[in-house]
Amino acid sequence: MIITILPSSTTFHAIAYNEKKVEKGQASLIEATNIGLRQEAYTAVNLREYFELYSARNTRIQNTQFHVAVSCKGNEYSYEQLLDIAHRYLKEMGYAEEGQPLLVYTHRDTPNNHIHIITSRVAPDGHRISDKFEKKRSREVCERIMQEYHSQQAGQNIDGQQSTSETANTEVWNEALSYRYTSKAQFYAILESMGYDCKEDEQDYSVSFYKNNTCQGKLSLQEILRHAIKENRPDNRRRQQLRAILQKYRNLSANKEELAAHMKRKFGISLVWLGKADTPYGYIVVDHKNKTVFKGGEFLSIKELLQFEDAATRFARIRQTINELLADNPHLTTLDINRILYRQFGTRIHHGTVSWNGETITLDETIVRQLRNNYLESKSIVKQGSTHLPRIGQTQKSSSAPHPSMNSNAGSKDVNREHEVGHSMNVNDVDDEQSQQAKWRR
Repeated sequence: MIITILPSSTTFHAIAYNEKKVEKGQASLIEATNIGLRQEAYTAVNLREYFELYSARNTRIQNTQFHVAVSCKGNEYSYEQLLDIAHRYLKEMGYAEEGQPLLVYTHRDTPNNHIHIITSRVAPDGHRISDKFEKKRSREVCERIMQEYHSQQAGQNIDGQQSTSETANTEVWNEALSYRYTSKAQFYAILESMGYDCKEDEQDYSVSFYKNNTCQGKLSLQEILRHAIKENRPDNRRRQQLRAILQKYRNLSANKEELAAHMKRKFGISLVWLGKADTPYGYIVVDHKNKTVFKGGEFLSIKELLQFEDAATRFARIRQTINELLADNPHLTTLDINRILYRQFGTRIHHGTVSWNGETITLDETIVRQLRNNYLESKSIVKQGSTHLPRIGQTQKSSSAPHPSMNSNAGSKDVNREHEVGHSMNVNDVDDEQSQQAKWRR
């Protein structure tokens, strides 16, 4: 395990570096904490400006960027384990106060698992986070964390009181055996989602479990199959729920790693891939909240699940959606369209542009002009300098007529109905039109 403090800067250039990796498909943003931006606004420029604005609360610090890489040999540690180690490290180094902004990226451009962490050297209350003997402290903190980490994995308490590894492992096995599963493959998926590797021994009909290349114990296949149930299939309602969730977050993700991170963080669901890492032939859904395991094919086929779009295809679909909505109802405003764009694509129109996955496009001028005019019409605002003024009767008629309402089911698909599964998003405040109103009033 190596933790490296990378060069500081005044411009937070590490954000552009990591976002460029994301654009190339070589990295993913797996955690963004205390960032005062909407997720769809996570662009390199916006994130850099936010960190610079946050850091401006202490003008005496010149190089405010704190950039750290946490890496291991090969896949000795999973990305989830690296993230756990990173959080312990940040706490020890003084970067874990409430309100501290944080970005964490996973990188897949080398054979060694590693993550990059970006935060500010300015604390939430404005004081400078100490950097005295920083590299020395970093080495000491890293060594201490790894000693504690390995002790915990081996079944030892941090205070030095010994508990047998057998006892510690028994708790893990009992937890896994309490899940609803139908086969040994599904049981292996449960353990894998907990950070274990499984190796079957055909000679003594048992399975050994490894963590950090160290055997943690074994179970007989007879014991595993004894706890398996004959059948475990989701009911129609649950099938529709998980299908909608998987479709939605697939469409908001750039790759399967990012999709898996979304599912684990937001819903407590692990996606365990079957086959090769780059070309899995299937997947298993481990629902930790309900302690049950399903075949992924019950919801989406592996082919459908891994249909991630590139930026060009995504933007083409966004343009098509906007055009179709305006063709159905030419009076729609930016607010009306944004409600649908946010549900379907996790993005919105902002000042005539649309951003996704670090890239931005500009809408056609005719679309921008139509949306601006629709907004003015909905507010009964007349452009300054207009040579045509409506008659009083027309004005009253316009103000009394109801605003053209759009079909509440417009654009509705399974992917859009997240409110049906108890995870509705608040999109009422996704509005780019107040700035337009202020503009015409000036």
